[in-house]
Amino acid sequence: MTERRKREPLLKQQGRWFVLAEAGSVGIEMAVAIAIGAFGGMWLERHVTHWAPWTTYIGLGVGIGAAGVAIVRTARKFTARIEAEERAAAGQSHESTDDPEVR
Repeated sequence: MTERRKREPLLKQQGRWFVLAEAGSVGIEMAVAIAIGAFGGMWLERHVTHWAPWTTYIGLGVGIGAAGVAIVRTARKFTARIEAEERAAAGQSHESTDDPEVR
């Protein structure tokens, strides 16, 4: 029983570190998405299309779009996590009330 009490704060602390690491990884994900899009566009331009510089711009746009999707996905995940913590703090149930008839 004593070991369990000692582990709980440690698990909470580790959980916070995982949340912070997940939030920090968004920057890396954005950089990789933009780089893959830009370099993929340059490769396509040189070897397939020869539409200089438009294929590179299209690839860069695709990379920026993928980076935007990563930001939105992470923002939604953290918003849901914050709402769940607020519900738990207020003592409400964890059931979703997305149904308009329930409200």
